[in-house]
Amino acid sequence: MDRVKVLADLMQVERILREEGFEDTLLQVVKPGQVFGLVKKLDHPWEMHVRGFEDGHLEAEIEVSRDYLEHLDERYRTSAADELGEILSKYGIPYEIKSDGSGVNLKLETPETLTPWKPIALVIGLLGIMYVLSKGES
Repeated sequence: MDRVKVLADLMQVERILREEGFEDTLLQVVKPGQVFGLVKKLDHPWEMHVRGFEDGHLEAEIEVSRDYLEHLDERYRTSAADELGEILSKYGIPYEIKSDGSGVNLKLETPETLTPWKPIALVIGLLGIMYVLSKGES
């Protein structure tokens, strides 16, 4: 994944991203050294995720929304270093893009199906509660 090295204050970058509509998210894997992780909804079903790290580097990707199980599929995720660079440029934030050699950005295909996970979790939770309650009646 390409990385963006910020040559300015990381907290300033976080503030700018929030002004651009990025928000906190509870549903993310927090990587070692991560200071923040923000998400912005794009055109359905896409979102952009930006992580800031203690050493001043940023990681940005465009991926299927966390609302869908397909979010877990790497085929529906790509680097958004260039898009992040455009945002930083608007604010005059100096940066450089470094590639880790992980490959070429491919055009993302929209998944054929999108599977919302929250209704599935609700049904499983309700079944669990019903099971527990039925054991109490025995």
